[in-house]
Amino acid sequence: MLRKYIFKNNVTGQEVVLPVTPGSFQIDRGVPVETVDLHGFGEYAMAGAGMQLFSETLEFMLPRHDYPFNQPGTNLDPYYYIEFFQLTSDRRQTCRFVISDTPTICDVLLENLQYGERDGTNDVYCVLTMHRWRPLGAVRTVGAAAGAAAAAGQPRTNDTPPTAQQSYTIRRGDTLSSICRKFYGDANLYPKLAAFNGIANPNMIYDGHTLKIPPKDKL
Repeated sequence: MLRKYIFKNNVTGQEVVLPVTPGSFQIDRGVPVETVDLHGFGEYAMAGAGMQLFSETLEFMLPRHDYPFNQPGTNLDPYYYIEFFQLTSDRRQTCRFVISDTPTICDVLLENLQYGERDGTNDVYCVLTMHRWRPLGAVRTVGAAAGAAAAAGQPRTNDTPPTAQQSYTIRRGDTLSSICRKFYGDANLYPKLAAFNGIANPNMIYDGHTLKIPPKDKL
């Protein structure tokens, strides 16, 4: 069974599947590693914070003809796909990138698209460069003074989850998971709280925005 290379625009919801499976792919991912020289002990490798954001270059063909190796449902107008990639890139929109039957599923930005025709077949050959995307709001930090003030001003978690809907104003340093831990004692409820409040990206919340905090069984 041919693997599917799927791109879904996270803003418009439009989804395309590459009509011809690329011949190969390679994903680089990991964590940054720093070498530290400890006096008297020598060099040690230490994992840094965060993760490395991979870049990937895909080479693929967009067919004008109904070849036997095309994916089912292929659009035989190559420029249908070209328009999708160009508009997504020009508008600085992200895509969910998936390679079927592999662990590869992530959000990417499309950096560059090269394409052209050859052989007189009107098939189009492409080279697409993309980079993994991570939202700026995915990691929030709180200074020592602000963290101490927050700890003094409110409990880490509620002793009793809310039995009626409440409201909560987001403060600097909050994340949806920390808010869920505070009100429900369970940080893993953050996707449900995001959905209840109509937040499309749970990693992006803003200071001063008011959340609705329902009883746990209403999430």
